[in-house]
Amino acid sequence: MEAKSLQELMNDISEWSNLTFGDGQRNPAIVYHLKKEVDELIDALNKCNALGVDNSVGVGEFKRQLSETEMEFADCFMLLLDSAHHFSLSAEQLMDLTRRKLVINKNRKWGNPDKNGVVEHIK
Repeated sequence: MEAKSLQELMNDISEWSNLTFGDGQRNPAIVYHLKKEVDELIDALNKCNALGVDNSVGVGEFKRQLSETEMEFADCFMLLLDSAHHFSLSAEQLMDLTRRKLVINKNRKWGNPDKNGVVEHIK
């Protein structure tokens, strides 16, 4: 059932995307847009984190920033799904690939975080 729901969402996003931005292969342009949205998500998360530790910030401001951050997650997810759809991946394939990659990652050795907290696998 989960793959069917995700596939319906992918189809809906791509249908809207094609009508709005033009039909046809738009990768890697979609992924370049995703990169911009990821930067916006990082900024929104940093603002949320800063507000969460600042006792002078009102609840309304934190709630507004939380909502903005949630929408940035949605932007990234939609673009990722649209790119996968334009790459001819189905929801089921995307989920299977993700599960396979998770198994690989679980069996890797991981290093120490860099200055941004990013941890890479050891080659």
